[in-house]
Amino acid sequence: MARQLVLQAYHPWWFRFYVVAVNTFAYLINMDVDEDKLKAQARKAIRYREIEPGEEAKP
Repeated sequence: MARQLVLQAYHPWWFRFYVVAVNTFAYLINMDVDEDKLKAQARKAIRYREIEPGEEAKP
């Protein structure tokens, strides 16, 4: 029987901290954040982890 691999996408803790820092700094100096640039960086920062399927998913 083939093993089923289940992956979950997530952003690392350091990227979430980076986004908060960028938004906070932009707010403090009264500037706007380039959301398109942040979204592009977010796509590059995505990581994947293997998760165990739930009991209902097992045959």
